[in-house]
Amino acid sequence: MSRQKSIEVLELKKNGERNMGEIYFKRFTFNQLAQHWVMIGTFMLLVISGMPLKFPDAWWSPVIVNLLGGFAMRTQIHHAAGIGMVILGVYHVVYHVFVDKESLLDRKVWPTLKDAKDFWQTIMFYLGKAQAPKYGRYSWKEKFDYWGAFWGMVMLCVTGLIMLYPFKAMELIPYAYVHLATIVHTDEALLATLFIFIVHWWNVHYSPEVFPMSKAWLTGNLSEEQMKHEHPLEYEEAMRQMNEKGDKSSFSR
Repeated sequence: MSRQKSIEVLELKKNGERNMGEIYFKRFTFNQLAQHWVMIGTFMLLVISGMPLKFPDAWWSPVIVNLLGGFAMRTQIHHAAGIGMVILGVYHVVYHVFVDKESLLDRKVWPTLKDAKDFWQTIMFYLGKAQAPKYGRYSWKEKFDYWGAFWGMVMLCVTGLIMLYPFKAMELIPYAYVHLATIVHTDEALLATLFIFIVHWWNVHYSPEVFPMSKAWLTGNLSEEQMKHEHPLEYEEAMRQMNEKGDKSSFSR
């Protein structure tokens, strides 16, 4: 039997007026926020310390290496950040598999047929031939971000270990694969960097709809207006359940 979680609906006072309140929806827990902050920190350290290895002949590479305290320190920072990200990934999986009470099959983050339809409808919307798709808890873009992070983390971890222990790796795999691991590691890292700074940051920072940023990654909350616009299906379900229960403190998802 699946167990449903509840999303808090917070009614915050506005301008000190007793009868005027603004409803906010608790979208992320502090646990989720903290994981995201650690991900940001380790990712930025990996990018800064890793790009000089990808572009050793660039004029800015020695500048970054010197700012980091030399090549040896750059290497230590890169390895430490990589270990931190791996620990975060393991914690994330363990928490959601063994600690979180919600059934794995009921998680809203799994890709569905609706996501494929929403993807196509988004293309048609940009071409002016359809209405914008309505999203529930997570849009196809958010799911792509989430699962892309998993894919990238696994790829970078495996290839990074091969680069760290090349002679050990050659006892198990041909040298050509060891060399290939270096190419895959650096290219995947560059792809991830470009995706985060262009695509992901557009969705959460650069887009006129949220510029200069959505504060959900800081507060964990979304305003009622944001919910209506970004997650209308979840908002409609929230209002329906809230009206049925006559309770404005929480609703099931």
